[in-house]
Amino acid sequence: MKNYRFILWLLPLLFLSAIRLTAAVNRQDALEAVLSALKTGNASDLVLRFEETVELTLPDQSGSSSKPQCQAQLSKFFAANPVSTFELKHKGKSPSGSYAIGTLKTEQASFRVNVFLRGKGGKELVRELRIQTMD
Repeated sequence: MKNYRFILWLLPLLFLSAIRLTAAVNRQDALEAVLSALKTGNASDLVLRFEETVELTLPDQSGSSSKPQCQAQLSKFFAANPVSTFELKHKGKSPSGSYAIGTLKTEQASFRVNVFLRGKGGKELVRELRIQTMD
C-alpha cells in the first residue's frame, strides 16, 4: 500500500519534469534552427522561427516588419551578400528568452548579428534580428 502511494506521489513529479525538459529542448532547438539558417543564408528557414511581427535591422533599413516582409528583405540581403561563414560568439538565456551574438562573413563585408527570441505559445520565436555592418 505504501509503495502504491509513493508511486502516485512520484508520477506527477516525473510528468512535470518531463514537460520542463521538453520545453527547454524546444527552446534550444529554436535557437539552433535560427543559427543554422544564418549559417546557410536561408531566409525561408529563418522566418519559420519568427513571430508575426519582428524588429528587423539590416544595414540599409530598420523597423518592424511582418514575416513576409522579413523574408523578402532577408532574401534580398542574402542574395547581395552570400554567406561565407557564420561564427557564433556568444549565446545564452535571459529572463525574457534566448539570444545569440555572432559574426556573419561574406565576400563583401563582415556583419555583427544579434538574435533575440522570446517564449510564446509554448515555443520560442525570434522577436528581433539585427544584422549590422562592422566598423
